[in-house]
Parts: sequence; structure tokens; C-alpha cells
Amino acid sequence: MTYTLYGKAGFGSVCVEAALELVGADYDFVEANPLGDEAEQRRVRAINPAGQVPALILPDDSVMTESAAILIWLGDRYPDAGLAPATDAPERAEYLRWMLFLASSVYSTFTLSDGPERFHPDPATHETLLAMANQRRSDMWTLMNDAFDGAPGPFLLGDSLSLLDVYVAMMSRWDPGRAAFEATSPALLPAVEATEADPLVAEVWARNFRRQG
Repeated sequence: MTYTLYGKAGFGSVCVEAALELVGADYDFVEANPLGDEAEQRRVRAINPAGQVPALILPDDSVMTESAAILIWLGDRYPDAGLAPATDAPERAEYLRWMLFLASSVYSTFTLSDGPERFHPDPATHETLLAMANQRRSDMWTLMNDAFDGAPGPFLLGDSLSLLDVYVAMMSRWDPGRAAFEATSPALLPAVEATEADPLVAEVWARNFRRQG
């Protein structure tokens, strides 16, 4: 049973690549740049009409998009990997809450900062749009940080690595960089560091974040 993951190094496909490695699934990776030239963008939209990665082709040839949805699905599809709380586990509500929070309140800010011209054509507005996206992101990281401040750890949901940790760790590497993440999210940092110490995660990070170490 083989999956096909369409993605690009350093983009939102990183967390899905890590998840596939962690659950031990067979998969092929296909480079697809949603910010490439017109031909490349058309190729991405042919797989995902939203023009975004990741896009995961399932063994039955159906297509899954949206990183949080894919992570939740993989965590439930491979329960023996222990990467998601069971549906009746006490941690399940928190897991779903923060997965969706990250997708809607944090990840969405990167969509704006990656291409403000896609939201408003006037270059005179782009500096303001970028500033607003950066401030929103900082505020949301602070909100999540405060919610986990004092949590026992070492991971966000307790003793075991979950795909929530992978999702946070990926985004901690994005603009404006790890130093900014550490400043807004010191309570989240130990879980990020524990996640990145996992050998399989470390291999995926090495392929995707070469310039950031």
C-alpha cells in the first residue's frame, strides 16, 4: 500500500512527510511548487484545485489535502504508531482543538505572508498586510504558549510524541524564524526540541530545512 505525497522542501508537506515516516508507510514524494511559474502552478492545481501542498494520493487514488486533516487521518489510520490520542482518550479533545487552531489561526498567516499580492494587487498595501500577518501570528503563538505554560511535558500532550508536536515543530521553523518563535513561545519550545530529537523527524528536517540547520 503506497501513498504519493506532492510537496516541496520546507513547505507544509514537511509535517505529512514526517508523519508518513513515523507511521512506517510506503510513499513516493513528488516535487510540486505552488509558488513556481505558471506552468508549475497549473500542475499543482491539477492535483489540488486550491493550488497548495501538501496533497496526498491515497492507495485508492483518492486525494487528501489540508495538512491538519491529513495528519489527523494518518494518526487515526495507524493507531499502533501511537501518534494520536484514541477517540475515547482524555487528551483527544485537546489534540483536535490545537490541531485545528494551528491550521486556522497560525498556518493561515503564512498563506498571507508568502504572497500578499494574491490578496491585494497594490504593492503599497503589502507592507501593511505583512505586518498584520506577522502580528497575528505572534499573538496566536502567545495564546497557545500561555495555554501550555506549566504543562508537564516533555511533549505537548504528555509523555508521548504526537502529530500535534510535529505540526508545531514544522511551523516553528518558518518565518520569521526560530528565534522569534522562542521569544513568543518558550513554553512550547521543549516539546519542539524533543520532537526534533526523534531520529525519523530529524531525517525529514535535514531534507527540508538544510539552510536553517
